[in-house]
Amino acid sequence: MDMLASRDARLHGNKRRIKLTDIESDSFDPNDPANGGISYAKGMSAINAVYRDGRVIEGPKVFLKAYEFVELGWLFKFTEWPVFKPAVDIGYKLFAKWRTNITRGSSLDELISAYEEKKNIEQVECKSSSCTTKR
Repeated sequence: MDMLASRDARLHGNKRRIKLTDIESDSFDPNDPANGGISYAKGMSAINAVYRDGRVIEGPKVFLKAYEFVELGWLFKFTEWPVFKPAVDIGYKLFAKWRTNITRGSSLDELISAYEEKKNIEQVECKSSSCTTKR
């Protein structure tokens, strides 16, 4: 995705069409309209994209649209062809389910639990320090 963002910057300058969001950043707020209401769990479960008008798409279609935005849509066009689409969708679901086990050594459920525990601890610490949070 970083390659697509770089190409987007090169092609579109200040009028970029792709914005990457780090859902593990401390500043990530799922309630921000720019994030489409995508929770950490949803964001980790599948790739998502939020259009400027608030529409959300997920899965293989995100890759197709991102590549189209940087004039490389032809590379992923086959993913929408009726003969390939069912296999692409199944393949992506399997990839999404197991990718964190492969790339991080932890299951999706373990990562989501750790994230929620971290956020709960932050809220408790914040309450004891008299600070406010957006959540």
